[in-house]
Amino acid sequence: MKYIYFVTEGPTDQIVIQGLVEQWLDGEDFIPRHIQPPSSAYAEDLDSNLSEGWKGVLAWCAGKRTGGPAGRDEALALADCLIIHTDADVATDTDFKAPAFNGPSVPAVKKCDWVRNHLSALLGGNHPNVVFCVPAQDMEAWVLCALYPDVAEANAPIECHPEPCALLAVQQTPRLVRNKDGRLRKETSKYRDSLPRIVTGWPNCTAGDDPHCPEAARFETEAKRVLLR
Repeated sequence: MKYIYFVTEGPTDQIVIQGLVEQWLDGEDFIPRHIQPPSSAYAEDLDSNLSEGWKGVLAWCAGKRTGGPAGRDEALALADCLIIHTDADVATDTDFKAPAFNGPSVPAVKKCDWVRNHLSALLGGNHPNVVFCVPAQDMEAWVLCALYPDVAEANAPIECHPEPCALLAVQQTPRLVRNKDGRLRKETSKYRDSLPRIVTGWPNCTAGDDPHCPEAARFETEAKRVLLR
């Protein structure tokens, strides 16, 4: 039985990533350990709860919670696969790393590599069971492409679009993101309900020699390499 640990910015990211893992394992049983965000069942009631979002992921990678359940040491030692997710849009925030990323926005790989390298350094280098999931610009770019490939094509390259979440908010069925008083809010229950469609549409992101979402294809390749070994 495989133990798969998930360190993600938020619950909707966790839903999508675990759904993809289930698809790639093709029915093989596994035990999920949701250790970030701290609202996850495996991480609740910890004395050293970290914040949600990318700041919680960053703190976890930096060793702010090393021991005990959901600690970094346990995950690195026991996980058959440890998936660490952070959206690439953090690269321009000096709170993530200073100085911030100042390279080209196209192609997305430059920014994604910059985020990956920083997370890897915080973990103390490469680990064979670690898989980085760094969507560009964010997870909503991949979800949009999976569900609405024509919209993604009209805004290509979708991984370099500055506001994929705003594009997703104007799509009516399913309504995964809502604009409430000028703020975009993700509907966790709608993500969960729409997961079969997202997984079915995933090839819209990754298929072909020149995929719509190269970073999605990269994540799939690297995840399968660890999951299926």
